[in-house]
Amino acid sequence: MSLYHPAVASAPASPSVATPTPDTATTLVAYKWQLASATDAAGQSIAALFPTPDKPLGLQFADGRLGVTGGCNRLNAGYQLLDSAQMQVSQGMSTMMACPPPLANADAAIAKFLSGTLQVNIEGETGAPQLRLAAADGNTLTFSGTLTPETRFGGPGMRAFLEVSPEPCAAPSASPCLMVRDRHFDEQGLASGTPGDWRALAEGIEGYTPVAGEQHVVRVKRFEQAGTEHFVLDLIIETRTTQ
Repeated sequence: MSLYHPAVASAPASPSVATPTPDTATTLVAYKWQLASATDAAGQSIAALFPTPDKPLGLQFADGRLGVTGGCNRLNAGYQLLDSAQMQVSQGMSTMMACPPPLANADAAIAKFLSGTLQVNIEGETGAPQLRLAAADGNTLTFSGTLTPETRFGGPGMRAFLEVSPEPCAAPSASPCLMVRDRHFDEQGLASGTPGDWRALAEGIEGYTPVAGEQHVVRVKRFEQAGTEHFVLDLIIETRTTQ
């Protein structure tokens, strides 16, 4: 079980605030935001926010909460748009996993940034917007947006659990094909029921990359469009070494 502790905090928003424009509020939720650049007040890059080149930090917005992706710990905080150009970030929570210095430093840096009132600016063409957040100390973070699966598939999707076999897929499709079977867990997170039959998932799982010598059980979101299933990785919940 993960333990949580406060990660970011700020004063409550003023009660006399303007209503945010629908475009800003809707666009924040409709996209996943990947960190593209981060500079301080002097225009220098904030290196701590780029711990690994292959796993950049990101933000996702939903139901008045923002979540940080790509870090070591899972950080989320409440947010409120004061108007179309200002965001108030409130009390946040983070898991307490021990992380190596690059990732720990990134967690600390993004948690520090996500506090108080941030200036918000969204620009760029539809389908590839840029989100710029600026703090009072002059630090500025720019994110590139890609549509969320919920936006692409027109709904929230359904939660499911899949066990991914380390054995190669026999289907004629190329590399993304995976052999999977359904798994079931109760409300306490304990395995329940009988696993389903192994089947080929020709399009694989979006966001999931197999690791040689490991077998995984993953939590996914299942979407259906035009009679075709699409699975998007939410979390790897079990890892077993096979070599």
